[in-house]
Amino acid sequence: MYQKRRQRFMEKLPDNSIALFFSGKAPYKVGDEKYPFSVDRSYYWMTGLDKENMILLVGNIQGMTYEYLFIEPYDEELAKWVGGRILPEDASYISEIEEIYEVGDLWDTLSSIFSRMFNNMEKIDVYADFTKQEAFQEDSEAIRFSKELLQRYLHINLLNVAPIMAELRMIKDEDEIKKLTKAISITKEAIENMMKHAHGGIYENELEAYFDFVLKMNQCEHSFPSIIAGGKNATILHYDDNNQKVKDRSLVLCDLGASYQYLNADITRTFPVNGKFTKRQRQIYEIVLKGNKKIIEMVKPGLTLKDLNNALLTFYQEELSAIGLLKHGKQISDYYWHGVSHMLGLETHDVSIAGYKLKPGNVFTIEPGLYLEDENIGIRIEDNVLVTEDGCINLSKDIIKEPDEIEAFMSQFQYK
Repeated sequence: MYQKRRQRFMEKLPDNSIALFFSGKAPYKVGDEKYPFSVDRSYYWMTGLDKENMILLVGNIQGMTYEYLFIEPYDEELAKWVGGRILPEDASYISEIEEIYEVGDLWDTLSSIFSRMFNNMEKIDVYADFTKQEAFQEDSEAIRFSKELLQRYLHINLLNVAPIMAELRMIKDEDEIKKLTKAISITKEAIENMMKHAHGGIYENELEAYFDFVLKMNQCEHSFPSIIAGGKNATILHYDDNNQKVKDRSLVLCDLGASYQYLNADITRTFPVNGKFTKRQRQIYEIVLKGNKKIIEMVKPGLTLKDLNNALLTFYQEELSAIGLLKHGKQISDYYWHGVSHMLGLETHDVSIAGYKLKPGNVFTIEPGLYLEDENIGIRIEDNVLVTEDGCINLSKDIIKEPDEIEAFMSQFQYK
């Protein structure tokens, strides 16, 4: 699987070029305590390995392709304290790479490659993975490597491989879709566990605990910090304090997801904490739900995410005008101010390309919302869809969102 992914990459890599990918390192928090390690997702996509301080080097050189993996040497003493680093044979088995070396051998290997290439070329193209975030992180592995590379070799064209990786990672393969579907299934179970235990007066963090329990039982991580927002808190787009009491008759907006083997679900459901919508809540909810369904029905190859958002704005113009929300100078942006979609995958806000036209294999979110701060109503309904040849598949269609179904489900468990 990972070899096939690298083959796809090599088809995009120009001749007489090399590319390097760094797994990354966990930064120190304080003293000898580190933050949890999170592997670089493009490196993981290429290798399936999630250990610190590893480097992948691939190249198209004079008609030949090369793959080298550099890992830290196994330390038996360290293994007694924190577990052993990966063994070369295990790294080779997972990544399907035969040439395994120690990290300390990287520069000698590069020197050998460059000595062969410089005989016939004035310039050599070297690609490294510079993400948007790394532009502001001078201590990132890619930045440090690039600085030293340019000091050692003057005849180098240093290029960013991120656009190539974005194009590849945006098309999900069978394994990714399978794992993402699993993540969504676990998220469904966790959301239902929250709804089973919801009642007026419960704290947001209590609801969050019911979600977290299901993730732990399924050996999953969070896709991102959960948003559990009751009442007026739901009008704050990225509210994450999750520590307030949810008043009876309030809505709860829950934006969350399970991450299964690094594939991330991103689901939002909004429900009444006491299991029963008020008339006004249902009115606004049904507008959002109708918008959610409308955009899902629109999806097909060739459209852009901007096309989808523009269609939602047109829909909102009609619907909000009909119920009087656009009077007295009010605009749609007073109630809805985010995009309707973002790409989804190994990152919750996954790699993307501006103006990209949808293709089969893309996975992204559809998440219309409306936020009426003065009425303490915030509603968002978010699904995850897979683009097909002639439309899309709603991967999260089994997570209940019809208001009648929500009320019927919650009525089985509500405190009397």
